[in-house]
Amino acid sequence: MKNSFLLIVFLMFSFICKAQSSNSDNAQVSLSSKYNANVLAVYQEHSKSKIEDLFTYFQMLTNASLSDDLKKEVVTNINQLYRNKNAMIIDFTSESFDKIPLQEFIQKLLISDPITFSVSEEANFNSVTFQNWKTVYTITRTKSGISSKIKVNQIVFMYNMAKEFGDKTKIVTNVLLDEMQ
Repeated sequence: MKNSFLLIVFLMFSFICKAQSSNSDNAQVSLSSKYNANVLAVYQEHSKSKIEDLFTYFQMLTNASLSDDLKKEVVTNINQLYRNKNAMIIDFTSESFDKIPLQEFIQKLLISDPITFSVSEEANFNSVTFQNWKTVYTITRTKSGISSKIKVNQIVFMYNMAKEFGDKTKIVTNVLLDEMQ
């Protein structure tokens, strides 16, 4: 009787573990499996336009004639593009191109000499996981008349979130930038 009870408990435990395992496997389905290739391509192209906006904002922060109010608005817009406000990004103000937290980089831009940025037309999207992908592009940075090309691997996250529209709530897909490599 005791052996039968232990056998039943063991079998129930096995089924519970199996059920939890399959639930976590379902939760981590790759974006390329979850979305049609054309739909995923649209989100990836949208992420590239966010990257272009980001570098336009970076460039604006180095403009000394920009008003303080406008600079605050630009910083807010930069932060809204990012999933993590302290993501590690490339320090385009230095010649070593080390990685620093986003907020530190923003502060450096505010006191920097003017810098212009150009994002390459070509971008590759790879390493698609269940929640993100890498966008690979090249930045041309011009500072003090000297141009440098920097290849960037940027992680981009895509996830669904509830958003309120008046008295209704809808699930929307959000694309946000994250760290640079």
